[in-house]
Amino acid sequence: MTPSASGATAALARFVTQRRGSLPSDVLTTVKLHILDTLGCQVAFARLPWSRAAWRYAAEARTPGPATISYYGAPASVEMAAFVNASFTHGFEMDDTEMRSASHPGAVVVPAALAAAQRHGSSGAELVAAVAVGYEVMVRVALSAVGMMRRGFHTTAVAGPFGAAAAAAALWSLDDVRTAHALGIAASHASGITEHSVSGGSVKRVHAGIAARSGIESVRLARAGVTAPEGALDGRRGLLRAVADDPGMPASGLGEHFELLTTGLKPYCCCAAQHTVIDAVAQLQNEHPRLTPAAVRRVRVLQNDREADAVGLIVEPADVTSAQFSAAFGIALRLVRNANGFDDYMNARLDDEELLAVARRVTYERAPAASPLPGDGPCRVSIELEDGSVLGTEVLGARGTSASPMSESDVIAKFRSLADEPLGEERAGRVVEIVMNLERLPDSNRLVRHLVARSEDAASSPDIAV
Repeated sequence: MTPSASGATAALARFVTQRRGSLPSDVLTTVKLHILDTLGCQVAFARLPWSRAAWRYAAEARTPGPATISYYGAPASVEMAAFVNASFTHGFEMDDTEMRSASHPGAVVVPAALAAAQRHGSSGAELVAAVAVGYEVMVRVALSAVGMMRRGFHTTAVAGPFGAAAAAAALWSLDDVRTAHALGIAASHASGITEHSVSGGSVKRVHAGIAARSGIESVRLARAGVTAPEGALDGRRGLLRAVADDPGMPASGLGEHFELLTTGLKPYCCCAAQHTVIDAVAQLQNEHPRLTPAAVRRVRVLQNDREADAVGLIVEPADVTSAQFSAAFGIALRLVRNANGFDDYMNARLDDEELLAVARRVTYERAPAASPLPGDGPCRVSIELEDGSVLGTEVLGARGTSASPMSESDVIAKFRSLADEPLGEERAGRVVEIVMNLERLPDSNRLVRHLVARSEDAASSPDIAV
């Protein structure tokens, strides 16, 4: 691959190397909010059973290095810190989501970038710029192959290595050629399936970790001299054609706008495909006080195929992962508990008959493929009451998406609700202060040292039961 190479891989590489400077003001503001949101998820979910498994894996591997495993404060190699911290972040379905591609860029890009930044003590400005290009590359790859979801691929796992590689390449100052090779090598790492949305399992929790680590490894391999095919992304046998029937052009419009600005933040602790459904039920609750669990005869949900496949298949979840991918269970939580937050899913009993009785009344319908509902994860919800009356509404974009974004104060409040307990209020407040002024931070390590649990011994702290 030469500096003048054409094709998507080379174009994305040139974008990465040319975007190491200042960012547009709206991008700068947004990326800092996404970093803060990601860090809140990271430290809050570090004690979940599957996160503890990732931590035990790291402890047994014994790979010391310049980076840090969040919450536990243990030193680790860049690859291992990226893997574990990304796995923490993606551990409980509350990390950010780009709805068109159903990908989770923050969970991959931010941990990979922060681990890579620790290696050289990169500044906050350098970190912010690297995260921005990482988001752009990952989301563009995901959007170019959204058809992969119909084949059962997980877009976060498939596109994630590209975002992590882009961020690390930017921080480690790779040139155009080696950056292109790193992105091309990432294509050989891209993988991950979505069977978890049907039959459960916890491996989905580490998909972001695998992607983050793979991106770092791709950069290291490129630096060591491993080369990639020029058409690794868009070639005749490239990744996009391998995973999707109708691949797009990831470099189209590159530099004209940032896809980060279309990436949403999640107020609910479950798959984003059902967030409009929860919003719809909450709206009907607010408008009709008589809407109680006992008053419900039937709930009908209409969504497009993609959302129906993601959250419309499970009625009685077998584990907490499948509960978070069940719109029926999410509706039950909203109607019975009036909430769908971290604690609500953590504390919900999957055999709770009050919840299951409501979930069993939910039926899913699919919008015709020829005339899908417009919007980001849109839905129509119709609730038939025992008295025969019917309540209905339509939501085309969930709260937290670009159609209805969370405010800065909302994002900070979400972070504090997640981070105050594991970090302590003083340390959590300091993280907010640092991140909101990240472009002025001389050394990213000053942020990382605040992402460690308060005084108790984190390594021996108990699991959070689920």
